[in-house]
Amino acid sequence: MRRWCQYLLLILTTSTFLIGISGFILSPVSPSANVFVNCGEIDGVWSQTDAGFSFRGIPYASPPVGKLRWRPPEAVRKENNNCWNGTLKAHNFQSPCVQRDPANNSKIIGNEDCLYLNVLTPTLNSSAKLPVMFWIHGGYLLYGNGNQYDIGYAPTLALAKQLDVVFVSINYRLNAFGFMALEWLKNGSPTNTSGNYGFMDMIEGLRWVQENIQNFGGDPNQVTAFGQSSGGTALIALLSSPLCKGLFDKVWMISASPVMNKTASDAFKDNEIFIKNTGCRDVSCLYKLSPNDVITNVPWDVYPYWAMEDLLGLPELGKFDGALAVVDGYVLLETPFETWSRGNGVDVPVMIGTTAQEVDVAPFPSEILNWTWQTNDYEDHVTKKLGTFNNMIGRTALSLYPANVSTPEFQFTTMVTDVRTGCGTDYLATVLASGNKLPVYRYIATYYTKGQSAKPFASKYPVNYAYHGIDLFGFFQTMNVVLGTAPGSLDTRWENRVQSEIMAFVRTGSPATGDWVQYPDVTAELNTETKTFRSYHAAQCEFWLQNGFFSYSWIN
Repeated sequence: MRRWCQYLLLILTTSTFLIGISGFILSPVSPSANVFVNCGEIDGVWSQTDAGFSFRGIPYASPPVGKLRWRPPEAVRKENNNCWNGTLKAHNFQSPCVQRDPANNSKIIGNEDCLYLNVLTPTLNSSAKLPVMFWIHGGYLLYGNGNQYDIGYAPTLALAKQLDVVFVSINYRLNAFGFMALEWLKNGSPTNTSGNYGFMDMIEGLRWVQENIQNFGGDPNQVTAFGQSSGGTALIALLSSPLCKGLFDKVWMISASPVMNKTASDAFKDNEIFIKNTGCRDVSCLYKLSPNDVITNVPWDVYPYWAMEDLLGLPELGKFDGALAVVDGYVLLETPFETWSRGNGVDVPVMIGTTAQEVDVAPFPSEILNWTWQTNDYEDHVTKKLGTFNNMIGRTALSLYPANVSTPEFQFTTMVTDVRTGCGTDYLATVLASGNKLPVYRYIATYYTKGQSAKPFASKYPVNYAYHGIDLFGFFQTMNVVLGTAPGSLDTRWENRVQSEIMAFVRTGSPATGDWVQYPDVTAELNTETKTFRSYHAAQCEFWLQNGFFSYSWIN
């Protein structure tokens, strides 16, 4: 009898089985997934599989509709009388923000009511004080959302548990809703500015984290803001904004666009074509436009070229795309480079990464996948495109990136990457490091899966080298998604390497590799192992930057 009682007690204590006793069912006991924040109670979801808590679709600002369209976000707070009643069920993701469908630009998806964030945490113990990682998605500032798990482009609860961190991901306003800058919209604005609404959304999300994340087990004093592509570009703005001081203590900037110097007045002139397209005669008309009408009337394919479809190829002389991010006088008081050079930025440790073949994600032109060394396609294309500058530019470029090395795809995407982002990011990192007291670290991700193509971001192109996002997919441990199969042993080593370096940075402000010191003294090559050296592609970058090609770096 004693042995039976001990056995029964063991079963009840561990709650691993359903036991029928006298007609009653004893269910496993799940931890409470309820949390109180500044606006009331939130009910999340406990996952027994991942041993953690998910809170999906928490509103951090009022829906930016009606008179709140093209206005700074209105924080969800009791004093603003916009809190929910009762307990908010945060079980499901909310709508993406309005955007063209990336799979079919003739369609529009999303909703203007989209300012929600998600929290993934291994604990709700308010004394745990876990590091917080605040994720800002990319997509040209035109596309995407904070919960793109289907393509491996978002943190997961399993990863939060594994790394013992709290993840926050956010939706922010995109394209014309997030970044339209017009004189009409400036008048009557509470900030007397126009544009950068998407950046304001991110800032409001970071404020929400400061006020509430401790109740989710996070430490508001250990917040690493990280973003990839235009999410990394956003961090350039946030590191330059006086509104961001005290909102985060580290930044991981991934594959950002180095150019951010458009004045508001210039953007107002550039974007007048939007007003002309709408046929509106006053600002009230703009507010009455349907989301479909707003998207339709954006100048996607004429200057200022909001579609930016040329940025994955070599530039042509004088061909520039418009800027979505602007020096508006509120989020940005001056250009980031001016702010940093004066020492007025947000001074925190910064990790800056790019990949060796960023544009291999969707190379332009796509015919490079069929180029061969025997047919001279590579030389002919480089000569034609760079010949718009002068013949010397094309000849020198071919000497710096010679034919018959690896494949035409490798050499071409390496060249375009250096021109469009790598070398410009070196310059950006130099300016930031010169004005920062705290360290700036720089890496180039060179890993790729040899002999196996990937399709990142659901790309229709099979890509073969160190493509845009491979470092982030490594960190998120979603190489299986982009490869379409289980990762091999080298892929796993790559994921472990990225996580090791980045989590050391998140926890200490320094990477794991001891001789990886701050930029510009060292640049790291991130692969299955970390190698450090003085600089990467020094001769190539000197050539591009001295000949004015920084201006042709990615924008947005």
